[in-house]
Amino acid sequence: MLAKKPRAALVSVGVNLLLIILKATTAILTGSLAILAEAAHSALDMTASILAFWGVSLAARPADEHHAFGHEKFENISSLAQMVLLVATCFWILYESGSRLRFAFDIEVTWYAFAVMGVSVVLDYLTSRSLRGIAGESGGSAALEADSLHFISDMWGALAVLASLAIISLTGQKLADPVAAIVVAVVIGITAVKSGLVTTNILLDRAPDEGLMEQVRQVIRSYPEVYGYHTLRARQAGGKILLDVRITLDPATSLQKTHKLSHNLSNEIKQRVPQVVDIVIHAEPHIPGHAYPGSDQQV
Repeated sequence: MLAKKPRAALVSVGVNLLLIILKATTAILTGSLAILAEAAHSALDMTASILAFWGVSLAARPADEHHAFGHEKFENISSLAQMVLLVATCFWILYESGSRLRFAFDIEVTWYAFAVMGVSVVLDYLTSRSLRGIAGESGGSAALEADSLHFISDMWGALAVLASLAIISLTGQKLADPVAAIVVAVVIGITAVKSGLVTTNILLDRAPDEGLMEQVRQVIRSYPEVYGYHTLRARQAGGKILLDVRITLDPATSLQKTHKLSHNLSNEIKQRVPQVVDIVIHAEPHIPGHAYPGSDQQV
């Protein structure tokens, strides 16, 4: 039986496939570029969901001799690939919209066009909420969170298309169709850039959120035996945090006590900050008046 995260990714593939069929059929019957743009959006979303399934499946593999820190960054690679696909979709929609703004076109507004886009809004919202919930329950999942963003952008795009269909139906202004498609492209582009920046920062080992790091510092400061600490470093892989830190202790502290203290400190950090899964603590003798790089020294 599939694990929860891969199963969620497969469900999102199925939802996207259903939306592609409904939207593409409606676009052909009505001649709506906005709905066709949404069909293309869903097609790219399905590819992204397949990438999400690939990412979470590979990320679940345990560490081995070639990947000592595990395979979690496959999720981040999957997320980045999804963002690239979104950007490609954005440019295609803008190009087609520009063509429609320059040349005449026909479009037919029907009841089933409204119905299909309404169904799309509901499915997009429910699927996005489900993916984000499962990602949170699993301690964070870059691939599922990115997939969730795809569905949210699709939902806003569908709402824009519904608005354009209403305008055409009430006023006969057919230009509302390519304008709505441009709105879809802008929504896609903003989503891709924001999520892409987050994923790129993780792949470049940027330090995690400052709030999370402050939680780690508070745990370290709560130990009276620790005179201070320095060179606290952390990086993220998937939804997991790996960190290392150097602490300073009384030079007279025995090796046994140092080992026990480091072990207890490591366990408490993991308990208080669940995202942290791997900690390396290096203990050093405290030297009064000595300046440490990147220190928070308690003299």
